Amino acid sequence: MIRSDLEKMYVVKEGSKKYLVEIRKCPTGKTYVVVHRNMSMTYVKGDEVKEWSHDTSKAEEVDFKSLPTHIRSVISLNLRKL
Repeated sequence: MIRSDLEKMYVVKEGSKKYLVEIRKCPTGKTYVVVHRNMSMTYVKGDEVKEWSHDTSKAEEVDFKSLPTHIRSVISLNLRKL
């Protein structure tokens, strides 16, 4: 696992889709763009079904076109692979 600090968080709207984008920076200076297509997940622990969701209270809600070009290109590459 790579230790990193959260620099910026966006909730990106593209048409009817919404996803979470995190800009993270590690101590070596590298920057990572993390794309989460699902903002909430359900999982089974024992006999119990639990739900977990990302904390988006500090996220900036933006339209896809208003993101910087370099971030849009990384998101497009990641979503094509998913």
